[in-house]
Amino acid sequence: MKIFRRGFWPKIVIYLSVILEFALLCYVVWALVSNTWNTPSAIVSVIILWALSFLFAIQIIESDAEESYKIAWLFLVGLVPVLGPLLYLLFAHKHRTKKQRNHFRRYFAILKEAKQDPAINEAVKAYDPSAFCTARYLEQATNGVLFDHSEVTYFPFGDDMFPKMLEDLRRARHYIFIEYFIITPGKMWNSILEILKQKAAEGVDVRVVWDDVGNISSTPVRYDTELQKYGIHARVYGKIKPLLDVRYNQRDHRKIMVIDGHTAYTGGVNLADEYINIIDRFGVWKDNAIRVYGDAAFGYTLLFLAHWHTDFDPHESLSYEEYHAERYRDEVGIRPDTSCYVLPYGDVPYGDHPAGEGTYLSILGHAYDYVYMTTPYLIPTDKLMTAMMNSALSGIDVRLITPAIPDKKLIFEITRSNYGKLLKAGVKIYEFRDGFVHAKTFISDDRLATIGTINLDYRSLYLHLENGTLLIGDEISKTMKADFLSTEARSVPITLETWKKWRRKKWFLWGLLRLIAPFC
Repeated sequence: MKIFRRGFWPKIVIYLSVILEFALLCYVVWALVSNTWNTPSAIVSVIILWALSFLFAIQIIESDAEESYKIAWLFLVGLVPVLGPLLYLLFAHKHRTKKQRNHFRRYFAILKEAKQDPAINEAVKAYDPSAFCTARYLEQATNGVLFDHSEVTYFPFGDDMFPKMLEDLRRARHYIFIEYFIITPGKMWNSILEILKQKAAEGVDVRVVWDDVGNISSTPVRYDTELQKYGIHARVYGKIKPLLDVRYNQRDHRKIMVIDGHTAYTGGVNLADEYINIIDRFGVWKDNAIRVYGDAAFGYTLLFLAHWHTDFDPHESLSYEEYHAERYRDEVGIRPDTSCYVLPYGDVPYGDHPAGEGTYLSILGHAYDYVYMTTPYLIPTDKLMTAMMNSALSGIDVRLITPAIPDKKLIFEITRSNYGKLLKAGVKIYEFRDGFVHAKTFISDDRLATIGTINLDYRSLYLHLENGTLLIGDEISKTMKADFLSTEARSVPITLETWKKWRRKKWFLWGLLRLIAPFC
């Protein structure tokens, strides 16, 4: 029978526990109001209420969640007897149904359409064994594949990238895939949209995905329906509905654009005007992006299609080789030389291996000279905090750039509260004084770098759909390092003495905010 499926009874037990807890709480409140709180029935109700909270605590501790996330939920469940367990049930309780397990199987099976060339692995291993370890981790954790014959162009700002992006879109002849967290009407998006309309009219396969929660205040209602009138296949991830759903906590935070399987764009830049500094929200918007031309672009094609065919159109039948760059290579010229090795990778909510965190830990763990990092938010897991401190204590030059001008003030305070341990361990921290840093990059030893969408916070590391690119090579690493040092020159160094002054004034606020940090 359907009700005996695996996963049904644990959910029923939790729901009944919440209902019983609510009933008992109401009775205890009534007993207090009517001055009968010392009766045997009231005392028994309090004991049962406490026991149910204890059982919820056991459930949280037994889960696979990161430790700081568990602590935050334990505090909430203990502080708010009924609401806490209910919120945990709706937004944090993780139990994969058969449907969800099949979903993950389909997703990772599609990524296997890219076959790893053993010769590339051997070349990377000979070039830098430490970099190969990180690449090997991503191959195993995400089904990512290392590519050669790829040319990578790095853009220090979104405004540097935008003209080239428009130029490449105008050249599209077969397909354009776009997946972005934020798509906001304005000069940037409207310029792209005009090209998409034209290309769709020419018969180009144009597909666009954006996140509903991320665009709640910027994208018009039923905008997907409007785009479909122009022949654009538009989809919205996590559509907002008038009911509570755990999926609202899992957002599509990716930034991917693929053109004809041979050209791809990714990085931190969304499709909105502040990302190309047309409008000023928080001073200079410091972001970055890359253009990948060549074989590696197919990796981004598969990331897009894996999402499309598992979340939007699972019954569409396609031969993925139709989207490979080899079919269109004659149209764009010769196969590019290998400027660096490229591994596009994705991360999914509640995956078995949190690839973003794993990649950052691998880079920190294998560095021998330096690790330079940029992030808009510093709310790292305990594992990442320890890794950064251990690297600095080992004599590695660990530097971090965050914004001096915040986009979210409470998150900014949590970020600053986390400086103390890092500074004491020798990590050098800088705040970009001219505006907001939105870039998410790690650069190490002039050999290895990663760029993408994954922030140093719990949401990016565990809850969102994300993507990144591992880059292995001298030239690209040195280019990104030069940009980091240029940004550092426009930043204010934060000393331990400065942090202590802030802490004396804000210790209570910081303590409270750090308790709820995993929810932010």
